Amino acid sequence: MMSNLAAGHLYSRLVPLVLLLVDGSNPIDVTDPSWELYLLTRKKTDQPENTQHILLGFAALYRFYRYPDGSRLRLSQILVLPPYQHKGYGSYLVEVLSNVAISENVYDLTVEEPQEYFQHVRTSFDVKRLLAFEPAQSAVKSAVLHLKQGKLSKKTQVPRFLPSTDVVDEVRRTLKINKKQFLQCWEILIYLGLDPIEKHMEDYVTIICNRVKADILGKDSETAGKEVIEVPSVHDEETSFAMFRLQNSKAGGIQMDEDQTKTQEQQLQQLVDERIKEVKFIAQKVSHKH
Repeated sequence: MMSNLAAGHLYSRLVPLVLLLVDGSNPIDVTDPSWELYLLTRKKTDQPENTQHILLGFAALYRFYRYPDGSRLRLSQILVLPPYQHKGYGSYLVEVLSNVAISENVYDLTVEEPQEYFQHVRTSFDVKRLLAFEPAQSAVKSAVLHLKQGKLSKKTQVPRFLPSTDVVDEVRRTLKINKKQFLQCWEILIYLGLDPIEKHMEDYVTIICNRVKADILGKDSETAGKEVIEVPSVHDEETSFAMFRLQNSKAGGIQMDEDQTKTQEQQLQQLVDERIKEVKFIAQKVSHKH
């Protein structure tokens, strides 16, 4: 824990590396006992009487209280020093932190603003665990079986093929993977389950596109057919507002011209393409088959 004087002193010496090598980072408060520091070292022995511990990397986690008697862990900083990067140490450190979360039975383990490369490492590790987790695999097999039944791209209403709440909760309880991360892994698990993928790729892209639209446009779609008007209020010198639904409104009541619609479609397609590329990249890392 950072309340330990030696740990706080060591971290203070690591701060220059944190600021230099971790984008957007800030030093943590070494006087806050909720911070925990994990060091990855390698023992080096030149002679029997001369043993050194070489620092390879470290991680800083914050422990939150969760009512009534639990806790949650959030990974705030993780760094493998440049000479030791791309050698599997990052994955090993992620594995150690996940084992800590499981052994201490915390509510879940989250990550604060993960960078793209680290997110790939994290997701690859979690996908491998989920491939060996029976409740998740049963849910994936059911979703894949359903997906193979028809041409989704021809349907007006496309289901999102989300895992059930029970499965989401079981993954969190057992593996300490939070819901947001599990859903990221879920799309990769479905991709891995579609065999041969070439036969079902069109439907898979439709699912990803449907999810991206729901994530980006979900809030706007809820406002379809509604209008906001200002209403004078006797309780405030300013005005209040009221929202009402137009009787003759149609779904998608937000009006856009042709150029706006085209730009929006291009942006959505770009997001879908990026997600598909990411899914394929991680799938290749966890499975020689794909």
